Amino acid sequence: MPMVEYSALIDGDAGRVWQVLRRFGEIGAWHPALAGSGIEGDLPEGTVGSVRWLALPDGGLVRERLLSLDDAGRALSYRFEASPMPVDDYVATVRVLPLSDQARALVHWSARFEARAPHPGAEHAQALRDLFAAGHGGLQRLLREGAPGADGAAFSVAHVASVPLEKAYRLLNHGPTVLVSARHGGTDDVMAAAWACALDFAPPKLTVVLDKTTRTRELVEASGAFVIQVPTVALLALTHRVGHRSLHREPGKLAEAGVRLFGIDGHDLPFVEGCSAWLACRLVAEPHNQQAHDLFIGEVVGAWADDRAFREGHWLFESADPAWRSLHYIAGGRFYAIGDAVDA
Repeated sequence: MPMVEYSALIDGDAGRVWQVLRRFGEIGAWHPALAGSGIEGDLPEGTVGSVRWLALPDGGLVRERLLSLDDAGRALSYRFEASPMPVDDYVATVRVLPLSDQARALVHWSARFEARAPHPGAEHAQALRDLFAAGHGGLQRLLREGAPGADGAAFSVAHVASVPLEKAYRLLNHGPTVLVSARHGGTDDVMAAAWACALDFAPPKLTVVLDKTTRTRELVEASGAFVIQVPTVALLALTHRVGHRSLHREPGKLAEAGVRLFGIDGHDLPFVEGCSAWLACRLVAEPHNQQAHDLFIGEVVGAWADDRAFREGHWLFESADPAWRSLHYIAGGRFYAIGDAVDA
């Protein structure tokens, strides 16, 4: 059985690269050889056994079934269910390998198949290698271009700088609207919340109010972890959309709202691209409080900010592009952006 392999370095944190690849049905958004893609039926993204369809530019269609998805090992495998390529028993695997102390990763693509006579396997092997290379190039372009940044510049993990935990409260002290994201069982969700604030300094804690009936709240409770992020004026439409749509009723909510996620090593959590700050939190178990109220508490275990908006413990709202300013929800779809600084 012929084996095809293709490996190449990619600019991007391994966690972020994997977050793109694991979205099994979204390959059409970045692979240049495809005209579109999606998941058949209503199975959630990342469900083993789900089938994705791939639309080819010539009108052809490929169907592939997800065989395995390993978040810890950053690898997934799939097989052909239907393809115009004259091969049988086609099984492919893609794996992301982190590189120590580098903002790069190694992506390894491989496939095994049986060529149908009289078609030579060598021709198919080269065609598959070319497809892997094209896909790798498309993935790299997506990671470089990313989601639009607040000042029109591309989102880049190179600008995501760690914030000391003792300074984490400063990311929320001005009372911004936040995005709450969580992951459990292969499902990601993001919800807007108007009420979130710092609670304690050491260890740093925060509180969030989120309706107990929301899917995001369910994922927070089930996983025991979540991310609080500060959206910008540039993400106004996205923030409003995710705050008024439910994953219970709209499985495609995140894609339709334009949400793009990335990963940070050491945290199996979904981080939203384009925000100005991120706080990874561990849920502080308060069963009575969580059952009686919509409020829950988190201990901050990691904090980061885009250094174009926050640096050395201070927001740069006065000097940064106005689109970096934080959002503050009032009611009825009306937000305010943070105003000018006034010193006492």
